Amino acid sequence: MPRDITSGLAEPDITINRRALTFGEAMAVRVAVSTFRIQLADEAFREGLGRSLADNYDRLLAGVERTMLTKGTA
Repeated sequence: MPRDITSGLAEPDITINRRALTFGEAMAVRVAVSTFRIQLADEAFREGLGRSLADNYDRLLAGVERTMLTKGTA
């Protein structure tokens, strides 16, 4: 789990194409997922995407978000 050496904060382990993301990169991914889910709460935004696509994004990203925010067992 990447940690910020100054604050001690931790971010989820995220690996893309066999490369583990740094603390800052993992934080950026986590914030991007959460921000997109917040946008999906806006009905006009959902309508613009299409109801089915928006529902799928929200469902799948909720799972990603839960995984990122749940402490793993090490």
